[in-house]
Amino acid sequence: MAAALVALLLAVGAAACGGDDDSDSTATEAAGQQQSQAQGAGQGSEDGSGDRGASGGNADGGESDSGGSDASDFTPRKHNDSGGGAEQFKVKGGDNSVQEFGEEADSEEFNAAAVALHNFLDARAEGNGAAACEYISKAVIESFEKLAAQTRQDDMSCGGILENLTNPAAAQLMKEEAAKANVGSLRIEDEQAFVIYTGIEGTVMAMPMANEGGNWKVGSLAGTPLS
Repeated sequence: MAAALVALLLAVGAAACGGDDDSDSTATEAAGQQQSQAQGAGQGSEDGSGDRGASGGNADGGESDSGGSDASDFTPRKHNDSGGGAEQFKVKGGDNSVQEFGEEADSEEFNAAAVALHNFLDARAEGNGAAACEYISKAVIESFEKLAAQTRQDDMSCGGILENLTNPAAAQLMKEEAAKANVGSLRIEDEQAFVIYTGIEGTVMAMPMANEGGNWKVGSLAGTPLS
C-alpha cells in the first residue's frame, strides 16, 4: 500500500492525461475502501444535477492544517459547471459502472460537491497543501500519515506531507487541470459518491467523494480517467 501511495503522490495531477477503459471499475472499488469511515452521503434526487451550477467558496471552514503553507492564504475561486448528468458521459458498449452508479444528486448536493472538488484542485495547484487537506477525506489523510510515519518524515502535518511528496514537475499540469475542470454529474449511493468532470483535453474523470459531517471531501488525490 505504501509503495502505491508514494507513486500516486509523486504523480499527483498526472492522471488527467488519460487512462484505460477499465479504470472506472478500479475507481469504484477504491472509493469503497477509502470511504469506509465516512459518514452518510446526502441522498440525491433523480433529476437534480441537470441544472447549471456556479461553484466556489469554502466548503466547511474546517481547521487549518499547518504545512509549508497556511490554509488561510488560500482564496477559493468561482467556477461555472455545466452539469447535465451522467448520461452524457456514457460510453456505448463500454464499462459505465461509474456513470450508472447510484443516482443523480440534487442541485444542492451537486453544487456542494463541485465546490469541494474545485477548492481541492485549486489549492493543490497553488502548492498550498494545508488548504488542499481541508477537502481531503479522513481515510485518505490517515493513509498517507501512516506512510509518512514509515518514512520518518519530519513534518507530519497533512499539508507538509502532501507538499513534500508532490512532484514539482507536475505543477503546470495541476494548474491546467484546476482551470479546466468542469463538473457534469454527481452520482450518490449510500455513503459513496462520484463527481464526474471533464479535465485536460476533454478527458472525462471520476473523483470518489465522501460526506463527512455534512461536508463533501475528495476520496482520492487524483481523479480516475473514464475516457
